[in-house]
Amino acid sequence: RRVIQEFRFQPIPKDKYSTIIIDPPWPVQKIARDVRPKQHDFDYPTMTISEIQNFPIKEISADNSHIYMWTTHKFLPTAFDTFNIWGINYECLLTWIKNVGFTPFSWMYSTEHVLFGRIGSLELLKKGKRLDFTGKVREHSRKPDEFYNLVKEVSPEPRIDIFSREKREGFSQY
Repeated sequence: RRVIQEFRFQPIPKDKYSTIIIDPPWPVQKIARDVRPKQHDFDYPTMTISEIQNFPIKEISADNSHIYMWTTHKFLPTAFDTFNIWGINYECLLTWIKNVGFTPFSWMYSTEHVLFGRIGSLELLKKGKRLDFTGKVREHSRKPDEFYNLVKEVSPEPRIDIFSREKREGFSQY
């Protein structure tokens, strides 16, 4: 509950969800650069790894549910650890292929990832969908509509989008 108090989030929903998307506010530091988007200050609070891993995901998940967790390259190992701590059975990695990228160190970072896992044994609504999807980069941390359309095809309601930037049709927002 410390997470909620510290960041003054709304209370944890009382409902149980079959589909949960979570975009943790990883403890990243912005990189100064001359290309889009210029990064100065975060427009949202970040959390420590411990705070993210203590988020009460089981309180809102149905006994059988799909869990999608966004992560960057840097936090990919931590994301796997977080799934384990939360008791989520990892199944696969979805990849957002961006229309742009940046080169902070050596490689061009032009992808972002989503871990997919299950609590229980909830089947996909539609099988055979690709693990990669394309979508234009917009504001910092804003996720592409193509991802949400994919989730709506394969994962049932009720759905919730945790730490989301915007309200989306077919998803509760936290």
